[in-house]
Amino acid sequence: MPKISFKAFIALSLIVIVFTPILLAKTVTRLTDVYSSKENQIFDLDLWVQDNIVNTYKTQFDKEEWKSQLIKKAEEDNIDLLIIFADDGLLYTEGMQEPKNTLPLKGDQALSENLDEKSNLYLVQSNLYPVHYNVYSADDSFIATVYISFPPIPAEEQLKSTNYDFVFYIGAFSLVSILYIVFLQVNLMKPLRAINKSSQLISNGTYSIDLPGSNIKEMNYATQAFIEMAKNLKLSKENNERLEDERKLFVSSIVHDLRTPIFSLRGYLEGLIKGLFKNEQKKTQYLEMSMKQANHLNELVTSLANYSNIEGQIKLEEITVFQVNDLVHDLKQMLYINLSEKKLTLEVNNRKSHPIAGDYMLLKRAFENVLINGIRHSPTTEKIEVFIRERDSFIETIILDNGKGFAEKDLEHIFKPLYKGEEEKFSGGQSMGLGLTIAQVIIQKHHGTIQAANDEDKGAKIVIKIPKNIIE
Repeated sequence: MPKISFKAFIALSLIVIVFTPILLAKTVTRLTDVYSSKENQIFDLDLWVQDNIVNTYKTQFDKEEWKSQLIKKAEEDNIDLLIIFADDGLLYTEGMQEPKNTLPLKGDQALSENLDEKSNLYLVQSNLYPVHYNVYSADDSFIATVYISFPPIPAEEQLKSTNYDFVFYIGAFSLVSILYIVFLQVNLMKPLRAINKSSQLISNGTYSIDLPGSNIKEMNYATQAFIEMAKNLKLSKENNERLEDERKLFVSSIVHDLRTPIFSLRGYLEGLIKGLFKNEQKKTQYLEMSMKQANHLNELVTSLANYSNIEGQIKLEEITVFQVNDLVHDLKQMLYINLSEKKLTLEVNNRKSHPIAGDYMLLKRAFENVLINGIRHSPTTEKIEVFIRERDSFIETIILDNGKGFAEKDLEHIFKPLYKGEEEKFSGGQSMGLGLTIAQVIIQKHHGTIQAANDEDKGAKIVIKIPKNIIE
């Protein structure tokens, strides 16, 4: 069924409101006409009796000629006439024949009917004769009782003269009223009740609701919007619950990762203060260890701050156009000490590629985190390889190390905040589990992708794709 707008619905309602009084007025008019018609008939009968009977000389009542003329006049005027004389004589029109609707009155019955026993010897069914008169002489002596009416219309004629307009109006009004009520019930009241019930369910934490449709456009839009709102509230609740779980994990992980260097640093400093280390060489060794833990603590706090900034919707500020090869070479020089400590080499294999546009400093941080992760997990005297090439509309960078690679069950979680592989959890590693997460956020800000895998012949494999188009 096509939808109807609320404006059209109001217009239709106005039409019904206007149409209803017209129907009622028609009905009242018809009923009034019927009543008036009956009154007019009675008035006409009154006039006929006055002209032809009451105003006649009472001496005429005994004459047969007068009686014959009266019957003839009544039949010409299509009137049923019955006269009961004081001497029990009857005079009636031809159509009446012998009146079967008259019954003789006897004694007490006549008195109980308040009739003059001498003058009225018959009880007539008065519903057949709407007008009747008692005729008296000049000396108030009873002469006759006159019953008069128009002849009844045959059933066939009554059927033909039935007011079909009146029946049609009443039927149409009833049908329109029923359809109107049903339409309101189905398309307005039912959805409103469902919305009210659903709002109570939502307030109680139940977001899976189903609302009936409506053929009123605005009502249908409202129900659809309410369903979408419930879905969004459900997603929001689930997201809030997930964020709360992550927050709790985040806090517990921070506490755990920060406690270890703080505990070690505190122990070294207490030993030095209490003079537990007499040997100068030993003191120097513990001071170096304290400095190392302080540096590690600084790295953890820095990573945490970086992650907080990125999660706070960091913006790409200074967009420039550059080669990925140049960025990697800058990092190679910056990470020289890290590479030297493990006697690692960084090889860059660059095929001619299109430049990219982006925030150089942010992308440098992302690539740095990936390379540091590779350095951390690479065995000594090995090499880390970087392959840069153009692939479709992206510049693809592949970073390979010669470590053990990722555990299969860690691959789908490797970019989650604070996630650590099983091996790193029990190895006492100093990583906080935020480096790759920060890298992923930065790459995604540049509309790129980053994926982790294991190379068939080597160790871990990180694939970064950044689009060549200029970022606006």
